[in-house]
Amino acid sequence: MATRADNKDGSLTEILTGKHKGKWRVQFTQVDELGKKQRLSRVFPKWTDGKNFLQGLRHGVKVEAARSKKELTLGGWFDWLAENEWPEELAESTIANRKSRFNGHVRETWGGVPLLKIDALKVRAFYRSLADKGVGKPTVLEIKRDLVRVFNQAKSPFQRVPLSAGNPFALTVQTPPKREAVALNPEVAVKALASVDLDCERRAMLGIFLLAGLRLSEQMALTKGQILFDQDLIYVDRSVKFGATGKQTIGLPKGDKKRLVVMCPELKKLLTELTLKMTDNEVVWPAATLNQPRMKKLVYATWRTIVRDTKLPEDMSPHDCRLTHINWIEKLMPEVSPTTLKEHVGHATQGVTETNYTRPLTAAQKILRDNIERVAGKPKQKRSKRSSPN
Repeated sequence: MATRADNKDGSLTEILTGKHKGKWRVQFTQVDELGKKQRLSRVFPKWTDGKNFLQGLRHGVKVEAARSKKELTLGGWFDWLAENEWPEELAESTIANRKSRFNGHVRETWGGVPLLKIDALKVRAFYRSLADKGVGKPTVLEIKRDLVRVFNQAKSPFQRVPLSAGNPFALTVQTPPKREAVALNPEVAVKALASVDLDCERRAMLGIFLLAGLRLSEQMALTKGQILFDQDLIYVDRSVKFGATGKQTIGLPKGDKKRLVVMCPELKKLLTELTLKMTDNEVVWPAATLNQPRMKKLVYATWRTIVRDTKLPEDMSPHDCRLTHINWIEKLMPEVSPTTLKEHVGHATQGVTETNYTRPLTAAQKILRDNIERVAGKPKQKRSKRSSPN
């Protein structure tokens, strides 16, 4: 329905009721260069003040200033999304990471700039300035992704800017070189696990990655109580969560998926030796003086000594062990069904009821357990040939 503001000259009317009774209201509609209408409504104590303001609008003197006050800025839009939209679909840690990057690197430069006044040329210079300040390439890439998402959401579905507007943040930035993942063949893995240079703790850590395919966050949070020695299973129902500032907390595994992981005899032996004197609630790889997970950087420090002492590839990561584990099952264990594999490594959706009440020793799990032992267990001693009589 049209209002007085739709009159191209606007309107100035006395307010007859309500808390502003006796004051004067100015209404004015302006159309920007993109054809978007914006209605202004201001209240003034005196007729003269309202008249002067309306005349200024009519002559275009105050149109730009009034519009600027109403224009949506990048910082304001980012904050609205973080408070109202993202909590519906994203984890708190993801939102916290985005906030940390925006507040630390973006807000000072772009927070107060209206969305439709962001200059792509200045954005390119901004990306370069981040690199000049020593911000790593992976972080610059994440900042770019954040800003592209924020601007795109302003276009659709929220239509805060015209759909025809280009995204000024969607510029090419230098990406970090991709690291080639390392996948070991079983012979190399067996040799590494048997290295005489590994102590009990590090041998079991390498074993949990290679023979069970646990994620780093799951290994860090593992307690003895999760290791079901009598059922040859590991119940993965917790992991370490990493906050934007590096803070660590305990939560559910990735995707909130609890699962049962098959434990082969070789891994069972390694974990039995390591946890022999532990109670069920003790962390298997604890911090130095507390019964809680080590900090991530300390786990990586331990991992680097494992790589060094076993002569594994220098750039190998714990996640490469998970990749190795999955590759073994896919390529060397044809008897294992895809469903069993997905349940074992946590790639299938599992409800809490199914996880807690499924029979732990199934035929599929036995096939998987036997095959892990066959592929990566300790090699059997060959019988020595008796010397034939002369």
